[in-house]
Amino acid sequence: MGELTGGWLGDHWLARGGAPNLVYRTLFGIAAVVATVSIFSVAYVKDPVIVVGLLASTLFFLRWCGMYWVIPSLLATRDRSGFLGGCMNLGGDIAGIGVPIVVGLIVQLTGSYFLALMFFATAGLLLLGCSTAIDYSRKLPV
Repeated sequence: MGELTGGWLGDHWLARGGAPNLVYRTLFGIAAVVATVSIFSVAYVKDPVIVVGLLASTLFFLRWCGMYWVIPSLLATRDRSGFLGGCMNLGGDIAGIGVPIVVGLIVQLTGSYFLALMFFATAGLLLLGCSTAIDYSRKLPV
C-alpha cells in the first residue's frame, strides 16, 4: 500500500505542475523521517500492539520509497538508465547481504536489539540525507 500511495501522490503532484525536486525531495523526505521515527520508537515502546503499529508504519513508508525505481529513467540518459538501475540494484543486494550479518553481530555482541534498532534508525537518517541531496530536475550522463 505504501508504494501505491507514494507513487500516486508523486504522479498526482507532478501532473498538477509540481517541480520534480520539490515533489521527490518532499515525498522521499517524509518517508525517511516517518520510517526513522517509527523504527527509533520501537526501541522504547513496551506495548506489543504499539510496536506492531510502529513496524507497520515503518514498512509502509519504506515501501513508499519504492518510487526510487523512477530515478534511473528520471536522471540518466536513455542509453544509461539500465546501467544506473543495475547499480542501484547491486547496492541494494550488497546491503541485503551485509545488513543481516551486521545486525546479527550487534545482537550477539550486546545481547540486545536496542543497538540494532539504532543501526536501522541511522540508516533512515542516511536515507533522508541521500534522498534530499539528489537533483531530480536534470538528466546526467552516467
